[in-house]
Parts: sequence; structure tokens; C-alpha cells
Amino acid sequence: MKTLKLLYCGCLISLIGCAGSEPAVKKSNADEVRARAEQAYSEMDGGATSQKSNGQNAPQPQAVVESGVPLIEMLHSHACPNADDLRGQGIADNASSALTIAQKEIAAQIQSVVVAKTEETRHSNVDVAGNETLRSSFESKTQVITTLQNAQDAKPIITLTQTGKFGVVACMQRSDAAKPFIREANLLQDSVTLALKIFEEQKHPIIRNNAFVAARDMYVQTLSIVSVLDGLGFNQENRVKESFETEQQKYNDFRSQYAFYYQMDENDASVLPQRRAVFERISAKYPVRAAACSNGLLLKLDVTSTNCAEGSLGVSCTADLNLSGSNCEGEPYFSVHAKVKGNGRYDVNEARERLNTNISNGDWFNEWTQELDKWRLE
Repeated sequence: MKTLKLLYCGCLISLIGCAGSEPAVKKSNADEVRARAEQAYSEMDGGATSQKSNGQNAPQPQAVVESGVPLIEMLHSHACPNADDLRGQGIADNASSALTIAQKEIAAQIQSVVVAKTEETRHSNVDVAGNETLRSSFESKTQVITTLQNAQDAKPIITLTQTGKFGVVACMQRSDAAKPFIREANLLQDSVTLALKIFEEQKHPIIRNNAFVAARDMYVQTLSIVSVLDGLGFNQENRVKESFETEQQKYNDFRSQYAFYYQMDENDASVLPQRRAVFERISAKYPVRAAACSNGLLLKLDVTSTNCAEGSLGVSCTADLNLSGSNCEGEPYFSVHAKVKGNGRYDVNEARERLNTNISNGDWFNEWTQELDKWRLE
């Protein structure tokens, strides 16, 4: 028993001596920063603290500093535990607002990586349309970054208060900063794969074209995000690169062959002038080939024989024009119709001339262009 008492007293004296010793009170600033950073990271990653249970990210005051040293200088002396962490600091009337400012500083650093990598990608092998897609993609993304999607990962490591002001230093590991970009890159690559599948399987030229354009736009965004991840220190696999390049060549072939193919039926000589007049109007506005259809829109024109009749105001001649569009195998896509008239005060010849003039210049063609415009591939 006496031995136990002696041991107890010895331990008590030892503890009192340690608590009052000089080295324990005056720890180095680096040791203090590391200890507080580890505590902050531990609490944010899963510690059962009252802040975490309340779902709040705002730190509670950790230290009161004397007014002799400016608060901003005190914040500058606190570094992140990892040298490559993204660091932000803020000063405000309360700790929560100060943390928000610190997070915005971190967001600005991520944004600077985005802007720098955007410029690099813009000057790489991306076509003009791709560059425009890239630019608009990053303009919208810049707005998202300024709000810091995963703000909870910007963890406060120290909070100081001085004369009613609060200062916060927050740090974000680059792996956390990369999370939203990794998620978006994976979603985009899945979408690229789906769009390329539609392009490969569909025969409808407009659906095929739209599918590849969508795939290209998303692929360009994938390139830009992979580039940003590289700037954050992460090597993200571009798993759609090979398939996209393969389909790109197929798309180039598809576009080079695509045209409006016009079949001219010259069997009925009586309506040949009307057929040629319609062909001239279409070919003046659209890329028309008078050849066998290989890959594009096949146009067939049917012109009824001119019907002329005398009336109270002279002679009136009428022609019915019917245009159908299909693929080269004959699968129908659309049909448009027009009834064109020509009036003559004196005889049939004058009425026929007016009819041909109206076919060449009349407003009836405006309705046809509304349909034909849909089949352009921009």
C-alpha cells in the first residue's frame, strides 16, 4: 500500500512539474499550426463535434490575439498542413462570414486554373466550333466555381478574433478540389458514348448530324475538364478519345457526301420548263446534285400538266407542284405542295409565260424553304 502511495505521489509531482515547465507552454508556431490543422481536418472529416452535428461549417473562435499585431498579419503566419493545399483567408464581423470569404479565395484559385487550362485547350487541335463550345462551357463554369460547389471541403484550420473582428484561414486539399470535375468528366464521357452510339446506329441524316454535334460539344468539354484536372495534379483518363476519333472520321465522310440529290424526270416535255424552273430555284439556295443519290436527301418533283381555262378576265393557267423528300433508299421524310397560277389578258401563250414567271419568282417557294431549311447540315 505504501508503495502504491509513493507511486501515486511521484506521478502527481511529475505531472505538476510538466504542466509548469517552460517548453510545454511555449510551443513553436509550426507545431501549433500543425496541431490545429490536424484537429480541424479530423473534425470536418468525421469528428463528432457539435458543429458537425448541426450541419454547420463555420468554425468557433480558437484564439484571441492582442491588438498590437494586425489580424491580417496573424492570418498570414498560418500555413496549410500540406504545401500544395489551396489556401484562403477572410476577415469579417463573424466567423461564418470570414469563412465564406476564405472559401471564395479558394474558389478564385480554382478558377485561375480553369482559365489557364482553357487557353491551353483552345490552342490545341480543336476546331472552330469546338473552340466556341469550349469558351461558352468555361464561361458558365466560372460562375459555378465562384460559388465553390463543395464548399464543405474548404476546411477552417484556425480562427482568430481581435477587437470584434474574426479571421479565418481555410485549406482545401487538391483531391477535394478535383471532386466536382472528376464527377462531371465521368458524366460527360458517358454522354459522349451514348451520342456516338446514336450517330452510328441511326440512318436519319438530321438525327445523325445532331447526335454527332452533341457528342463533339461534350467531347470538347471533356477535354477542357481533363485539362483542368491535370492542372490540379490529377491524371484523368480520357476513355472516349479513341471512339470519338473513329466516329469523327465517319462523320467527315458523311458530311462530304451529304447533299440534296434531285431527280429530273424529262419524259413529259410539256412540263419540262416548269421542272427546270423549280430545279433552278432549289439549286440557287441549296447544295443540289443532279446525280444518283449516295448519302443525303433525295428530292423528287412531280408537276401536273398545265391546265388552262378562259374566264371573265382572260385566260388562267395552273400547275400543281409536288416535292417529296426521302433517303436514298426511298424512305419518305416529307412532302410539300404548291398550286401556281398565271393569268393572261389576251391568250394562252401569255398565261403560260406568266405561269412560268411565277414558278421562277413567286412567293409560293417561301413555304418550301421552311421545310428544306430543316434539312441543311450546319
